[in-house]
Amino acid sequence: MKRQILILTILFITILSFSQFKGASGVYYLGSADIAIPVSKYSNPSISGLVCRFKWESCEPTPGTFNWSYIDGEIQKAKTARKKISLQALAIPAWMKDIPNVQHYYSIDNNQYHSTFGKIIMDVIPWNSAYLDRVKLLLQQLSVKYSNDTTVAYINAIGGQISRGLPDTVLIDTILKTKVAFWKAFPYNADNVANAMLPVIDYYMNLFPKTALWCSVDYVSFEPKASGKTPNYLASLYCNYGITNYPDRFGLWREDIAGCTIYPALSGSQWRIMQNYPERTGGQMLWSVQDGPTRMNKCGITPNTKQEVLDSAVNKGLTYGMRYVEIYGADIDDSSLSSSIQVANNKLIEHGEQLNSTGIESVKTSSINIFPNPAKDYFTVDFPAHITDIKLIDVSDRVVISQKASDTRFNVNSSFISSGMYFLQINNEKNTISFSKIIVSK
Repeated sequence: MKRQILILTILFITILSFSQFKGASGVYYLGSADIAIPVSKYSNPSISGLVCRFKWESCEPTPGTFNWSYIDGEIQKAKTARKKISLQALAIPAWMKDIPNVQHYYSIDNNQYHSTFGKIIMDVIPWNSAYLDRVKLLLQQLSVKYSNDTTVAYINAIGGQISRGLPDTVLIDTILKTKVAFWKAFPYNADNVANAMLPVIDYYMNLFPKTALWCSVDYVSFEPKASGKTPNYLASLYCNYGITNYPDRFGLWREDIAGCTIYPALSGSQWRIMQNYPERTGGQMLWSVQDGPTRMNKCGITPNTKQEVLDSAVNKGLTYGMRYVEIYGADIDDSSLSSSIQVANNKLIEHGEQLNSTGIESVKTSSINIFPNPAKDYFTVDFPAHITDIKLIDVSDRVVISQKASDTRFNVNSSFISSGMYFLQINNEKNTISFSKIIVSK
């Protein structure tokens, strides 16, 4: 009996080791797209890495023709300084509108912080198959160059290229500026979008077997009007899929950490998803604190100093379990903030080490047995003994069942819930361990 327990323990530890999210922790220097970061910035001992942001069109100036000189230069500087790199492609190439069968639309930019604010801009329908073929080609070419390069800790892709920034309205007449709801102009359906998006996640994971993915956790503001579902419905579909199938490499990323406005983790918020998976999150500052710092301090933190607001923003990220935070170069280069940057880097590294050593990460789905699945009036869950409670969550992020667990086998009454797809969240004493999919069919 003791030998069986030992074997099971070793197997369970092996599963944890295999499936634990592998991410390089710390503060990452955030520069501007396509602008080389000076060599001197790489030698800063208070940062762990740098973000190499590049415009997709700069990397692929014409369809199928690639130029890697900018990325190669940044990676070489990182290697010399023994720092990590996170690669992030930005924007849609102008030539995309001329690719056969790629659908595009026009809208008015309502973001006051964009240089195109108030202007008519063009974008593409991101679940269009012809467009997704171009995304996959970019990923394939990136993998040829960098999938075996250990300096590249992350690729930030897929979420931002597919689910981000869908406008509430589009223009059906750019002269008269006649607007119509996006979901009425185009056949939007979140489930169909997810069905197009999930194979791209699989494609990435096959191309990058060792490189973690930062997948942007985005919301669709018009989702409640279009379908009656919560704004984070689409994000919940691709996040649950990525974490369940690729727990060691699928990371969740947000770009708007601020001194006081990490938004409440209410049902329907993108931050709710981040809160559900605290062991695999990273983020980017909303802005630098060089502006007063009014944009990063909407709630009136006192004193309203650059240091106080930056420290608050980092601590907000840590409350969501973040091990990785991108901070604008303007702040990292500010000598008055050097102690804050150093402390932030140390905190993030320490938190990452704690996550890596405690084993409170996602368990491989195969270690959890759910039967029958599909279920009708009940289902049974077999799981490792240290798990303490379970929650059943619907696709709109609502908890429909929450129960304590006290044994390795647990029976769940599902007779009172509706047919549909659900996610079983299985917890230990500190963090989420796993999300497994279950179908209830009456």
